[in-house]
Amino acid sequence: MPHAAHPATPFQGTHLTPREVECLQWAAIGKTSAEIGAILGLAERTANFHIKNACTKLDVCNRQAAITFALRAGYLGALDLVAA
Repeated sequence: MPHAAHPATPFQGTHLTPREVECLQWAAIGKTSAEIGAILGLAERTANFHIKNACTKLDVCNRQAAITFALRAGYLGALDLVAA
């Protein structure tokens, strides 16, 4: 399972919640919102809510852009790319 990691210095004051980071980590390894919800014990809609909140905070327009931004900014750290 991916582990939440926060950058040493937050990027431009943007703070993602641990749940937003966790959802982005699962999305980064290809999980859908439904799969993320099942893994984390959330509704699909709730998992999608966390991803959309991250998109808003990171000022990006979609899930892939949020993943890319979060990876580059160090929010996601090293990912375990083995599918769970």
